[in-house]
Formats: sequence, C-alpha cells, structure tokens
Amino acid sequence: MFLFILLAMPSCVTFAIVCPVRCTCKVKDSVACQDAAVTDIATFKIPHNFTYVLVTGTQATELTESSFQHMPVTIRLFLQRNRFSILRPGAFENFPLLKTLRLSKNSMSSLSSGIFSTLVYLEHLYLDENVLLDLDPSIFSYLNGLEILNLSKNKLCTLPNNIFRSLSKLKRLILNDNLLVVIPYGMFDNLIELDELYLHSNLIEIIDNRAFYQLQKLKILTLNKNHLKTLADGLFLYLLKVETLSLYENPLTELPNVLFGKIDTLRSLRLWGTSFSTIPNFIFSNLSNLEVLVLTKNTKLQSLPEDAFSGLIKLVELYLYSNNISVLPVGLFQHLESLQVLSLYNNTFDSLPNDLLKPLTNLQNIYLNNSKISTLPGNLFKALPNLQRVHLEGNPWVCDCKIEAFKFWLKKNIEKVPNYTSLLCTNPPVLKAIPLLTFGALICQPTTILQEQKSGPYLHTTPLTSWDNTRDKMNSVFSTTEYFIGEGDYSVTEHASNWYNSKEPNHAETTTKHTLSGLEVHSKFAIIHICSFPSGHLIYYLLYFTTSVQIFLTIVQCFVLIKIQRCFNQFNVPTEPVVLLHVLVSQNCPSFDPNQ
Repeated sequence: MFLFILLAMPSCVTFAIVCPVRCTCKVKDSVACQDAAVTDIATFKIPHNFTYVLVTGTQATELTESSFQHMPVTIRLFLQRNRFSILRPGAFENFPLLKTLRLSKNSMSSLSSGIFSTLVYLEHLYLDENVLLDLDPSIFSYLNGLEILNLSKNKLCTLPNNIFRSLSKLKRLILNDNLLVVIPYGMFDNLIELDELYLHSNLIEIIDNRAFYQLQKLKILTLNKNHLKTLADGLFLYLLKVETLSLYENPLTELPNVLFGKIDTLRSLRLWGTSFSTIPNFIFSNLSNLEVLVLTKNTKLQSLPEDAFSGLIKLVELYLYSNNISVLPVGLFQHLESLQVLSLYNNTFDSLPNDLLKPLTNLQNIYLNNSKISTLPGNLFKALPNLQRVHLEGNPWVCDCKIEAFKFWLKKNIEKVPNYTSLLCTNPPVLKAIPLLTFGALICQPTTILQEQKSGPYLHTTPLTSWDNTRDKMNSVFSTTEYFIGEGDYSVTEHASNWYNSKEPNHAETTTKHTLSGLEVHSKFAIIHICSFPSGHLIYYLLYFTTSVQIFLTIVQCFVLIKIQRCFNQFNVPTEPVVLLHVLVSQNCPSFDPNQ
C-alpha cells in the first residue's frame, strides 16, 4: 500500500531532487538554467517532468532535436537571450503539448519552412529582436491555433502575401520596428479574429485602401513613425471597433476627405508630427465618442477650417500646441460642448476672436502661453463658468488701450492665471518689462496714420475704443491729437476726455494749444499720455511741477516787467522847454518891496 502511494504521488515530490546542476527550481514545475560558459544546452540535462522551462544567457548557437530529451508535459519554453542562429529541423519534436515558445533576442536570420510543423497546439510565438530578413510563405501553415505572433525588431523588408492565411484565430500581430515599405491588399484578409495590429516604426509608404477591410474586430492599430505621405480614401472605413489609432510622426501632407467610418469605440486619436498645412472639414465627424484628439507639433499646420471638429460632441481633451496656427475661425469650437482641456500654446496667434471660446461651457483649463499673443479681447473668457486655469505666460503684450478690457478681466480673475506676475509689457518701448497688471492708461497712446494735406504732411490719430468700468459702465475714453508738421516745429492741438471711477461718471474736457519742437512733442506727450503706472506717476508729477514752476516764473517775470515799464514812464522827463504863460498872485498877498 505504501509503495502504491509513492508511485501515485505527483512529480513535484521529487521536484527538488531532480533539479539539474547549474539550474534553479524555486517555482513549482519550473526550471531555470543560465550559464554564460555553456555552448550546448543539452549539457544541462533537463528532466522531462517540468511544465515551464527557461534557458537563457548561454553561448549556444544551434538548437537541434537532441538539445532536449522528450518533454511530454512542457507547455512553456523560453529560450531568449542566447545566441541561436540555426534551428535544425526537428528541434521542437520533443514538445508535443507546447503552447508558448519564446525565441526572442537571439541571432536568427532565417527559419526553415517546417520548423514549427509539430507544434499544433502552439498559441504564443515570439520571434522578436532577431535579425530575420525574410520568411517562408508556409512557415506558419501548421499553427492554426496561434493567438499571438511577435515578429518585431527584425529586418523584414517584405512579407509573402499569404503568409498569415492559416492564422484565423490570431488575436495579436506585432510587426513594428522592421523595414516594411508596402502593405498590400490581402495580407491580413484571413485574420478575422485579430484585436491588435502593430505596424509602427517601419518604412511604410503605401497602404492599399482595402488592406484593413476584413479586420472588423480590430481594437488597436499603430501606424506611427512610418513614411506615409498620404492615406488612401476610406482606409479606415471598416474598422468599426477600433479603440486606439496612432498615426503620429508620419510626413503626411494631406488627409483624404473620407477617412473614417462610423466608429463609436475610438476614444483616442494622435496625429502629431505631420507635414499637412490644414485638414478637411468634417474629417472627424464619424468619431462621435472620441475623447482625446492630439494634433500637435505639425509645424506646417497654419489654419483650420470652421467645421474641422464637427461631430466631436464628447471630446474632453483637444491638443493643438506647437503648430504654426495664426488664425482660428470663430465657429471652430461650436460643437465641443464637453471639452475640458484646450491646449493652444506655441502657436502664432497675435490675438483671438472675441466669441471663439463661447461654446466651451465646460472648459476648465486652457493653455495660451508662448503663442505670440499681444492682446486679447476682454470678453474672451466671460462665458466660461467652469474655467479654472488660464496659462498666458511668455507672450509679447502690447500695453495700449486695446488691452484695457482684458486687463480688467485679469484683475478680477487673478487666481485663475498661474504666474500672472510674469505677464510683462513688450511694447511700447517706454513700458518694456513693466508688469501688465500695473500698467494703467488714463489717456492711451494714440495710434497714428501718416496722411497728406495741402498744408503739408501731418499725423492724425484715430478715436480710441471704450470699455466697461468696475461697477456699471465706465464712460468712454477718447483722445484725439493732431500733429501738424511744419518747418521743424509742431503745432499741437489736444482734446482729451477723462473718466472717473464713480457710480455716475463726470466728464471733463480740456483743450490745449502748444507750439513746441518736434522732439518735445514726441517725448513729453508720449510720456504724459501713456505713463500712468506707479513709476509713471512720479514722472507725470515731476513734469507737472516743473511746468507749473515755469509758468509761475513766467508770470512773475511779466509782472516785474510791467512794473519796470510803469516806473520808467513816471521818471521819463520831457525834453521840450517849458513856457510860463500866466502867473497868478493872490490879492491878499502883501505888497512886494524890492528893498527888503
């Protein structure tokens, strides 16, 4: 009875006893052998009763039918990181139940046609990171149950058209990092169960427009980092269940008008690093459940049509950064009600339309930094109730009247603008490096236009715009200044309206006429008109004080001159002789006695 029990006990009881020398058997039913001095793996003398066998890190270059004894229970065989360059016919005859074979990271450049013919139960085959140059058309003919095939990181330039025709149960095909140039029609036709197809990092230039027509269960398709300049019309028309599609880093110069079918499962699409200058209207309209769209680093992308994003009603994140876009049409975002993140940094906008962001009622974060923006409308962010972050740093702000309304919004929403202290004026030069928030214009710098009149050329300023004040409405600010250029002198007439921060603003109009040299007009008026920032107040009051003193001294001088003139008139004696005509003598005077 005791003998019967010993015979009936599983092989794991003797597991530790039969573990080969130079191998480890720490895991049940597993053996791992590694020795850099071994040139023939048969020397390991691995017993037949292991389910999992790993041989790695040897100098063995050849695998033959005698490398292993009969292995009736082995289902996983891992032979990676050796130096196998030759697999002899019959090398796997001793593994009748094998389900996984890993030959990764060896030195195989070719495989004989029947090398896998005995592995009828094989499910996973890894041939990646070898130097395979080509494959026999019938090499996979016997692997009807194969589910995973990894041929990545080899030197394959072409594949026989029917090489995968027997793999009707294949779910994952990995072909990335080869030298493939063309994907012909029919190559994947029998892969009706395929879920994942990896074709990235090849040299693919041409894909037949019917290449993916039979892959109706495909969920992941990677075509990034190839040499695709165009995509065929309707290329993805029948990929109805695809969830991830990567097309980035291809030199695409254009996209076809019809590219996608009705794909409800696609959540992410990446189209960055291309060479197209625009995209067609309604190109994404069938991707109704798309959540992430990446259109970045397209250095030639200069414009987008108004309906480019039509149909993307569930889009949550839109990335348009690091392009060369200068203008965005007003209706571009009209269908993106679900958008939460909008990244537009590193473009060349200068400014944006006032109602551009109005449809984005769920927007939370917007990136407009480093986009050469010089001014923004005051109402640009007004209709965004969920806005949390506005990134604006790194832009060349022009501090003039046009920016006053935006600055007013900025002051009220300063907590939403990270690094707001880094927003600095770039122009005009007198305000360079002044923080945008500290700049304030009581009278804005006029915009000048050179014109011609009969009296000679002159500079005429255009009326300035108005904006809202802090409570209800701030009265309009207008400044009109005419500079008549004569023989080196300027005759200046200035009309200015001042506004006051009160509930009912009062208006005061002043009219001043001067005759100054051209240099004085340019320097004094430019500074007085635009310098109302803190340091500008000091300059203003200094000029005001010195001007007042000059006026006072002039008045005193005039007064003194008038007094001198009057005194001179009083002491000025006439030069004509005086003739006495009458002498009046009083009757009561005593008689005159000459002797007295």
